[in-house]
Amino acid sequence: MTEPEETIAAAPARRRAPGADPVVRSFGSARTCAADECETHLSRYNPDSFCSVHRGWDRQVVTRRRRAEEDEG
Repeated sequence: MTEPEETIAAAPARRRAPGADPVVRSFGSARTCAADECETHLSRYNPDSFCSVHRGWDRQVVTRRRRAEEDEG
């Protein structure tokens, strides 16, 4: 698998004003999921090579520790 090359969508000749919004990263256009037989188009702002279905991030069980009683306040 090849990870997409990161490009920065900003004009290199212009200076950014102090306090301006951060530069938006993009990873190319017209990309599709790297899984076999998947034709899902990926967003240019998605750094991953797979769509959310094939990456499986939504299937992972996320557990978080409860805060201690003294921390709640």
